[in-house]
Amino acid sequence: AKKKAAMKKTMFEETFGDKSEKKLSQIEQIMHGNVSLINLQGGLKTFSHGNKDKLYSVSATFCNLDWDLHKTDPSSYPMNKDLIAKSKYCEKTKFHMDLFDVVTKLREFDSKNNNNNSNIHTMEPKGFVFHESRCGSTLVANSLAAFEPEKNRVYSESSPPVTAAKFYNQDHEEVSLQILRDTIYVMGRTNDEKEENLFFKVQSIGVKSIHVFRKAFPQTPWIFVYRDPVQVMKSHLTVKGTTMAVCLRYKNRPPKDLVDLVHRIGGADKTADSLNYEEFCAAHLATLCDTAARQAKDSNGLGKVVNYNNLIESLIHDLIPKHFMGVESLSEEAQTRIEEVSGHYSKGRGKKKAVWAEDSQQKEDSAWQEMKDASSMYLQPSYMELEELQKSQ
Repeated sequence: AKKKAAMKKTMFEETFGDKSEKKLSQIEQIMHGNVSLINLQGGLKTFSHGNKDKLYSVSATFCNLDWDLHKTDPSSYPMNKDLIAKSKYCEKTKFHMDLFDVVTKLREFDSKNNNNNSNIHTMEPKGFVFHESRCGSTLVANSLAAFEPEKNRVYSESSPPVTAAKFYNQDHEEVSLQILRDTIYVMGRTNDEKEENLFFKVQSIGVKSIHVFRKAFPQTPWIFVYRDPVQVMKSHLTVKGTTMAVCLRYKNRPPKDLVDLVHRIGGADKTADSLNYEEFCAAHLATLCDTAARQAKDSNGLGKVVNYNNLIESLIHDLIPKHFMGVESLSEEAQTRIEEVSGHYSKGRGKKKAVWAEDSQQKEDSAWQEMKDASSMYLQPSYMELEELQKSQ
């Protein structure tokens, strides 16, 4: 461990050190795979920036990430933000560049160095993971990191992909799709010759952008993870009366698909503004499930839905080998690593790291009546549709 740390320090000094003759410029750091894309920022001038030589204008933030941390112990760094926070050199190496300029120079570099023996290469995405939230999706990300850690890189809810997808604009469709493609292209860059497989777990709100990911990457398989309605809601609304749950984030400005769902289920007199917290949470989750089901039905098998209750079995025997990797089965070692990572809490940061215990029945038992009623009215129909869809896959 000490030898590895010393090697990292030497590499850092050679790449970033002020006194080093080998110090690389910012674009060279990106070209050589020494830094990773961690954030995007656009605005009103994303498409109308006034420069005819540029398709778009988006600010990209980069820094050096210690991917060994995630590969070695994904449950301790369950989200990309955890890896960013714990990467020793991220803050010291952080800088900003225009994404379009970066990609233009990267593609020029790659075209000139396509046949050399460099370890620098760009991975294509092997799969996207979408989810209902609080349904086991982090376990999926951890399993993807664990089954072949040296070969795999997993971005778990990193902000650039979902940000890029939100730039989607039908008036600028091709350009907005190119922003997402360019984002994934940059995030797949590595100087580790062993890395081959690139996966993304997207934030739950990214479900609303599945169609954008499908347009940008029409051949890339994806999955949607869901769970029993009451169990998911109890994970969101841990205490009766809470207003801080993720599913309540848009309570004061409900989106159109939620408004439409409420009218459809509750009748013309029922409005999104009149929903209590439990009802709004259930309706929000239903919009995610409905969107995923609709997209999966239209995907010709590239999109699959999977219930939390048979998640590990599905990952080991179907989703990872056949759906994502295109092979018949995983090695015994890979299967064992998935089983081992599933034995810990998927979000096992710090003191929370412990042996995992099944909690489905506890969630059912502790749910209150308003939660059960809201679940039954707004979320259960979507859940049943997903169940039928999973059986037909």
